[in-house]
Amino acid sequence: MRSLVVKTLVALLLLTKAASALDPLPSWNDTAAKKAIIAFVEKVTTAGSPDFVPVPERIAVFDNDGTLWCEQPVPVQFYFALDRVKALAPQHPEWKTKEPFASLLKGDLKTALAGGDHALLELVMATHAGMTTVEFEQMVKDWLATARHPKTGKLFTEMTYQPMLEVLAYLRANGFKNFIVSGGGIEFMRPWTEQAYGIPPEQVIGSIIKTKFEMRDGKPVLVRLPELIFNDDKADKPVGIHRNIGRRPIAAFGNSRGDQEMLEYTQGGSGARFELLVLHDDAAREFAYGPARGLPDVKLGAFPPALDEQAKKDGWTVVSMKDDWKQVFPSEQSPVTAIDILLEPDAVMLQHSEANNARLLAVFPKGFALDAAHRPHITMIQCFVRTADLDKVYAAVHKVLAAANVNGMKLDAFKYYYVPSGAIGLAGIVAKPTPELLKLQEDIIAAVAPFTVDSGTMTAFTAAHDDPAIDAQMIQYVSTFVTKQTGENFSPHVTTGIALREYLDAMLTEPFEPFTFSPAGAAVYQLGPFGTAAKQLKEWDLKT
Repeated sequence: MRSLVVKTLVALLLLTKAASALDPLPSWNDTAAKKAIIAFVEKVTTAGSPDFVPVPERIAVFDNDGTLWCEQPVPVQFYFALDRVKALAPQHPEWKTKEPFASLLKGDLKTALAGGDHALLELVMATHAGMTTVEFEQMVKDWLATARHPKTGKLFTEMTYQPMLEVLAYLRANGFKNFIVSGGGIEFMRPWTEQAYGIPPEQVIGSIIKTKFEMRDGKPVLVRLPELIFNDDKADKPVGIHRNIGRRPIAAFGNSRGDQEMLEYTQGGSGARFELLVLHDDAAREFAYGPARGLPDVKLGAFPPALDEQAKKDGWTVVSMKDDWKQVFPSEQSPVTAIDILLEPDAVMLQHSEANNARLLAVFPKGFALDAAHRPHITMIQCFVRTADLDKVYAAVHKVLAAANVNGMKLDAFKYYYVPSGAIGLAGIVAKPTPELLKLQEDIIAAVAPFTVDSGTMTAFTAAHDDPAIDAQMIQYVSTFVTKQTGENFSPHVTTGIALREYLDAMLTEPFEPFTFSPAGAAVYQLGPFGTAAKQLKEWDLKT
């Protein structure tokens, strides 16, 4: 029974105005870049479209450094190698006079980087080999748990780009399989990409050093050796894609000269294609570097003028971090709770609700009974509030309730309603939104406003859904509830059950005998999956 109810609620949620108005890329400004991404996804996923692409062929590839997370002043893996140099230095006295190690030990990154890719490769070979693959994976995890960016002080894993995280989620929700194709070490990335990006280890392609099989203490292990066998950069990126994926991507995302061939290879296929480059031109929020468009030059991750010209010539989308992104990094938020502030009806409404529920169950036994999990109520508002402020929310709501004589309100129930979903519908009883009820709602909104936040994550709910797309829709619904579901759009109602639409259509044609009821209580609930009032946080008896 519960499975059916859940599926019904999912379908009903997808039919709401909030769901239909969902912005898949909320951290993007409404510019040409955002429109290009959405237009591409829509045309390749719309059945019957001349550009439709079957799900197995929806492959998207992403560079990592500078495309999905910050790569300046140097790539993150360089900082890992630097800390490894410091840890290993006592075993290597020769490093005091040998570059790039000598400069690194003195803290002179500029001189250490003067050797370019060769110096970086030498550094990686010396610090990333000699241990088993399992030992190296644990080293990476332990380091990332505490390592912080020198400019922002954030953990490196907090330096991912929020707009690109949204692109990954948007593509995934539309049947795409996302791959990382990066010059970074494959075994440096695999331990954390699933948690950071939702990209599992088997969908990570990167540079590879040689490993060999050994028996150590009677156990089979793979030992990392100081020998590069594949450098996943520039012209070798398409090679890595072909070798590991076996399909040509239809979308490619990068940010530098090292990604040029990957975008060319993607564009070279038949049918609809999409290529995007991130231009770092926002020194205030991140870094500004090119040297395209007069931006400062850099040793690693350069975006040269020739690449900018090729993007224009070939129709690639170039994203201006400064102009196209509302925010760069994920927001730092204190814990947030998604709440439903509701009114509990008196015995008159309960009697009518239970009678209608029994009637619906008689014709549709797979529906739900009104019980603790489906408690009759009228939602006044849904919103996100700071968890630390919940006691202040309760006090603010109580003050409004005490001043309003809520249980003295007379509400007129005047009709049945239902929201259709396929062959069934979710039914209930509708009351007229009286001026007193609308004023109460307005006062509650104003009272809790100082404690609300614009949005939250699924950690604000009692549980998440199995589908990230539904998570996003639920978050959007709660985020926009006050603006879209209150005031002149408010339709106070009590949900009573589920039945076949044919039966509900007939029920709506029957004469409805109006009745008057009053609120008997009020409560604050934490929202659960599909917007249910799942966990009671606070309750008031309005009759006392």
